[in-house]
Amino acid sequence: MLKDFSTVIRRDGDLLVIRLADDRNQKYLSAGDVVELGFEDGRTITAKQRSKCYALINEVDDWNGNQDGELTKRQLKTEFIKKRGMTKQFSLSDCSMTTAGEFITFLIDFCMSWNVPFSTKTLDEIQGQYGWERICLKYKQCCICGQHADIAHVHAVGIGRNRDEINNVGNQVMPLCRRHHVEQHTVGIRTFMEKYQVKGVPVTPRLQEELRIGSWRVIRDEGIIMTREDD
Repeated sequence: MLKDFSTVIRRDGDLLVIRLADDRNQKYLSAGDVVELGFEDGRTITAKQRSKCYALINEVDDWNGNQDGELTKRQLKTEFIKKRGMTKQFSLSDCSMTTAGEFITFLIDFCMSWNVPFSTKTLDEIQGQYGWERICLKYKQCCICGQHADIAHVHAVGIGRNRDEINNVGNQVMPLCRRHHVEQHTVGIRTFMEKYQVKGVPVTPRLQEELRIGSWRVIRDEGIIMTREDD
């Protein structure tokens, strides 16, 4: 069955004007055709969440060569269920918003771990949401462009302080490539964060150990390496 996650542009009584999310679907529809509409009840997966799920599933399907979106969806759902220790299947038609959010986070993490390329459209859908910056930190990718990342501090750590001895717990960090890190310093942190809609990731003791930053020993051939200029 054809799926599309359309945006309502205008409503005039019982007349709805919609814009198809995938313009390739236009060829399947003509005036007078009967289509099925679904309405959100506020408790189950939203149309936006469902759209993100299918966008990511399609990226994986293109990458793995299945050329069968339903097969790829079943494979990814099975992996998600196993990883979460769930005891039953779930449906993208009526699962909870929480399950949908966790599945999207899983899909982003899966794509990052296997270097599945994101189309610009998919990247626009998921960037800045569902733990995006945290996952980018994990895989050393710039949260803006996807290039190799350094750790950038949201708050200044102070001139002359030994970064390898600083306790970063409670501070916020972002994974930024060299170009975007330089831009951050050039335009200022507030302007930079507003421009790219980034929030920073609070550093927990576990994250500090995982990234080997601050008071954790930094080994240059493993983990993300902090830049040396002042933040």
